[in-house]
Amino acid sequence: MNTSEIKRQITIFDSASCTEHEYREFLTKSYGHLKECGNYFASDEDINSLELAHLIPEVPETVLAIYVGINDAVCNKGLVTPLLPQHGHNNVFVFDSQTYAGQKDVPAGTIDAKAVLAGFSPPNDTWDKNWTYVMIEDPVRTFESLWNEKGYIDMIPAKFEDFTMMTDHMKSKVCTFISPKAFEHPVNKSRSYLKAARNRGAKMVEMFRIPEAIKDEFEGLMPVVLNKGEKLYIATKDFGPCAHGWTNIHPDNEGLAVINENSAVPLDLVIAKPPVIQEYAKELMPAKGSADMTTDWFKRGQMIMRKPLLAGLFKG
Repeated sequence: MNTSEIKRQITIFDSASCTEHEYREFLTKSYGHLKECGNYFASDEDINSLELAHLIPEVPETVLAIYVGINDAVCNKGLVTPLLPQHGHNNVFVFDSQTYAGQKDVPAGTIDAKAVLAGFSPPNDTWDKNWTYVMIEDPVRTFESLWNEKGYIDMIPAKFEDFTMMTDHMKSKVCTFISPKAFEHPVNKSRSYLKAARNRGAKMVEMFRIPEAIKDEFEGLMPVVLNKGEKLYIATKDFGPCAHGWTNIHPDNEGLAVINENSAVPLDLVIAKPPVIQEYAKELMPAKGSADMTTDWFKRGQMIMRKPLLAGLFKG
């Protein structure tokens, strides 16, 4: 049995900077890297279990292979990419469109999610596409004030993520860029090795390459270089978005690295939010898994192609 034979048709976007042969070659190499880790693939799973995406089709380095292992309350992923563009995960607040029609008609201090997220979609079919979905834009706007706003239906909490460097850092180095606010979170404060990882980032950052077309992708973020097994929590104390991304493009790398992402919504926030009003409670199914298509925000949002070239086994 050839476990690395790709049996599915790869979608090629008009703006793609890669050929089908290049996509297939990337996916095959990514499958090999993931297999080497030993954390992924059940005995009857093969390369056709992977999802393939190209986040900025015009920039070849943003092609991404994903293995999704668990996808319900918790989502576990293995990620392989030369460059993950800057993004964050934003809580989404849902309002009756009769109260707020969307676009410019949104609660003060918020922005219509459909205006900033290319390919925005609700988390599942029980959430009406015609409702108004907003994110906090003004940092002085609080969750509690939106929960008490007229027309409020429910909130879709954004996930927190824990990244783990899975690959031997002597063979493949990764520079993760992250909001300095992440280091105020108690989880990261408890990880004493992150001080050295931040120092490595400051010393090594100039050796990593970022494609010229998106040279400013990580401006304002802090560089961190993790050794194998080290973790970085992508989270803030105030439950707000934590901007992050990485480049795995380094002259000494022998191949691409595998980053494991273990994510879930913060329990404290889920407990704190008010119950869904009775009118919607019976029909509304909570968001599961990562809810990426609802809560992700990218710095280059209108350039991002979130529709996969190849869909994976799991949706969410």
